[in-house]
Amino acid sequence: MFIDHQALISLMKDKKLSKHQIRWVQKLADFNFKIMYQSDKQNIKINALTRRADFMSRDINDERIQYQRTTILTLNWMKIVDLKKNNDQLIYRQVLDVNEIDENCTLLREAIARDEAQYEDIKLKNCWTQNKILFHNSQLWVSFNKLLQMNLIREVHDQSSIDHSEILRTVKIIKWNYYWSSMRKTIDQYIWNCYVCQRSKTSRDKSNDLLQLLFISEQQWQNIVMNFIINLSDSYDYNAILTVICRLLKERHYISCIIDDEDITVEKTAEMLL
Repeated sequence: MFIDHQALISLMKDKKLSKHQIRWVQKLADFNFKIMYQSDKQNIKINALTRRADFMSRDINDERIQYQRTTILTLNWMKIVDLKKNNDQLIYRQVLDVNEIDENCTLLREAIARDEAQYEDIKLKNCWTQNKILFHNSQLWVSFNKLLQMNLIREVHDQSSIDHSEILRTVKIIKWNYYWSSMRKTIDQYIWNCYVCQRSKTSRDKSNDLLQLLFISEQQWQNIVMNFIINLSDSYDYNAILTVICRLLKERHYISCIIDDEDITVEKTAEMLL
């Protein structure tokens, strides 16, 4: 093997190699070869053929020409399918249709027609209508329908190209084309409840303190645990059971009781224990 890199001559002879060199030596160890150094001036023909395109052979049958371009996938391995409609266009059409027939949007359009500055708690300064469609600046107004708002946020926040972006970026992307009252609050609520974001993103809350050990009893019935079992069928005029457990010996007592409409007070519980 003739090369023009003189430092590689000692590659197979060096005793101290880097991790990168060891990996290549292990691959080359399976081949029988010898590295020979030859400068660029002495290796004119090979250097010219490998580095200069104008010295390349023009013969179609030359192997160097044949294997320069290789077809990996042929038409036999490819299948032509119809692409689905763009989801962005579908959600835009859905928002547009609801905007036209929604009752709240109709009331806003009527308030704008009367030149009112505000409708309830919504300021109409930058709102306008065109062909019975309500806009806010250049953004399409989204109806007060919570399900439609959730679908729109999900379409932007959950898509793979955005990869569950943070709140500010999601708000910025939605504001390019859409607007509704209290939009930031709705987006905050959706992202805070996003299961993927809660699992994959690092929590920035303060670290919790260490768990505190429970009190260890020194004698029986010094520390007890109580629990009510309710919504039972009536039996001997009783409809609930109070369980009292000693945390030291795990002994338990069951007290039959009557609870009306889940009305459990401290006074009634104390009377049962006495």
